[in-house]
Amino acid sequence: MRLSDFIDASNKAGSTESILALMQRAAGDLGFDRYAYCALTRHERYAAGENSAPAVAHNFPASWIDYYFEHDYQTRDPVVLLAPAIERPFLWDSLNGPYQLNRAQDRLMREADEAGLRDGVGVPLHGPRGNVCLVTFAAGDGHPRPGAALPRLEVLANQFHAAYSAVGRAGRARRSVVLSKRERECLQWVAAGKSSWDIGMILNISERTVNFHVRNALGKLDANTRTLAVVKAIRYGLIGL
Repeated sequence: MRLSDFIDASNKAGSTESILALMQRAAGDLGFDRYAYCALTRHERYAAGENSAPAVAHNFPASWIDYYFEHDYQTRDPVVLLAPAIERPFLWDSLNGPYQLNRAQDRLMREADEAGLRDGVGVPLHGPRGNVCLVTFAAGDGHPRPGAALPRLEVLANQFHAAYSAVGRAGRARRSVVLSKRERECLQWVAAGKSSWDIGMILNISERTVNFHVRNALGKLDANTRTLAVVKAIRYGLIGL
């Protein structure tokens, strides 16, 4: 798909899902079959839809996502942490020079490559009131010239973000809170009186991962206690009694 065709089609699209599909197709035609769209500033983070913050949408391998949160990588991922301080598109591999990644961050990047997220590119998107989003791309089988694709990926990411945001704003008044499958599962067991340890045993995940998903759910539901989160989730029809 040519960038001009993507711009035209995304401007006419009527849903965020169709815009995501168009972006995925356009990125694939540039040699990047993996993407993630993230809201990095806290006041946007919990509008992250069905995915765990900071991701708004992605098609990263499910096994990598589980491993990523299981190891608390969202708190040390250099792509996520450094993007707000970077103005232009960057290669993941370029971060280690100027920013001197620590050993854990270097290991994270190697493991991402092994998981099929190769030759990554990040495009920071700086908005009003200090808002920062990030569109990041990777190639499952590797990309021959990721650096050469930076200008086109920058155009693609900016147009995608503008179109996605416009459609999202138009539907925000009608949109209800959306929890991920894991967040709903964890809250459902909280409603049943289970502790985080119990829930971890039931779902075969760690207690820390349970707490992570519950915290995300609390943020999305604008609740400061688990009890209030359960009450709101039941009211919104997200979990059952």
